[in-house]
This record gives sequence, C-alpha cells and structure tokens, in this order.
Amino acid sequence: MKQLEGMIKKIESIDSKGSLDQFFLNIESEYHYLRAGLIVFEPCLSKKYSSMVYGRINSNMEDFIKQDDNIKRHCLNESVPITYQDLLSPDNASERPSFTENIFDRNQFELIVPINGFGGEFACLLFSISKHAMQPNLLEKLGWYWLLLSAFIYSRYRKNIAQSQPKITKRELECIKWASEGKTSWEISQLLRISQRTVDFHLTNCIAKTNSINRQQAIVKCIFNGQLLAI
Repeated sequence: MKQLEGMIKKIESIDSKGSLDQFFLNIESEYHYLRAGLIVFEPCLSKKYSSMVYGRINSNMEDFIKQDDNIKRHCLNESVPITYQDLLSPDNASERPSFTENIFDRNQFELIVPINGFGGEFACLLFSISKHAMQPNLLEKLGWYWLLLSAFIYSRYRKNIAQSQPKITKRELECIKWASEGKTSWEISQLLRISQRTVDFHLTNCIAKTNSINRQQAIVKCIFNGQLLAI
C-alpha cells in the first residue's frame, strides 16, 4: 500500500509535458523496464485516430503504433491489460504489420494497459519488459497494478498538458459550428456578417488549436470534446 501511495504522489507532481516524460524515464530506471510511455489516441476522420506519444518511445515504435490497428482496437473496446503477443490471437494474427518482428523483440514483453479517455479520446500505457526480468505469472499482476494508476496518470495529462493548449474563442467556435453543418466559408461569412477572409482565419485557428490537419478533423475533435454543444 505504501508503494502505491508513493507512486500516486509522484504522479501528482506531473505538471507539464517535460515532467510527464521524466516520470516515465524514472519508471524505467526504478523498475528496470526497457521502455515506458503514454500513448493518447485522438479521433480524426472516418474512424481514424491520430496518436501522441509521451515518454521514451522511439520513432520506429511510434510509426508502428500509428499503422497498427490491434492496439487501437483493444484500447477502444477493452479495459483489461494485455501483452501485444497475446493480443495477436490466431484470429487476427494475419493483421499483424509485416515489420512487427523489427519492432518487438522476442525476448521481451510489451504490456499494454488501456485507459478510458475523455470524449472520443482514449489512451494506453505501454511498457517493454525483458522476459529475463519478469516471470510470466507476475506479468498479469503488474498489468493490474498499472491499471489502478493509469487513471491518475491520464488525469494529470488532461489537466496539465491537454488543457494547456490555446483556448478556442467563441467566434472561432461559431465558425467551426457552421462548418460542421456543411456551410462554406462564404456562406458562414454571410451568416456572421464578417468577411470570408476572417472566417478562413478563424477556421485556420481552430485547426491549429486542435492540432488537426484540416477543418474536417477540427470539427470531429470539437464535437467529441463537446465544444459545439454550448454554441
């Protein structure tokens, strides 16, 4: 119990992206993990998701996560910790990306701990653990341990990192709301009695502030976050 309380205190000290990254580095050092991090999946278009990675997860792993649907599917629909190896059951083994063997070492476990997110967002903790340092019968207990802590970690992420993004103004939300109803920039300009150039400016701000690639993705994120309901 003292160990759990001590870990919660460490989590409560997370107040920025830098301290979140450092938290996972400390976890690696303290528990002798090969890799530790948080992956946040944000909704995009056509049931696709963009991912943001925190901790020491290299670019190859990050690219793999973006392409692989097995991890996303499990985190979206399940709440039980699982290893990536167990995730690839005979039924979906054919969906394994061709370069999996270059990402996951056979001598280590890849533990995935799902997190129920905010709105349409979801996330997971990812830990790479050497098989020489962890007995298989203890891996399940480790998964439940981190599942207990996962809500605290995600909460700190939402409070101190996700919420630190620039705020969308009322006028920007008005523009994105009309865009969500299929209105063009010119039509929005007539409805709001502002220039088309100003409409495009507000929509561009929405795209940037929601970390989107276009107005359609920005619309999806604003809908999932409930930002258009108050307009």
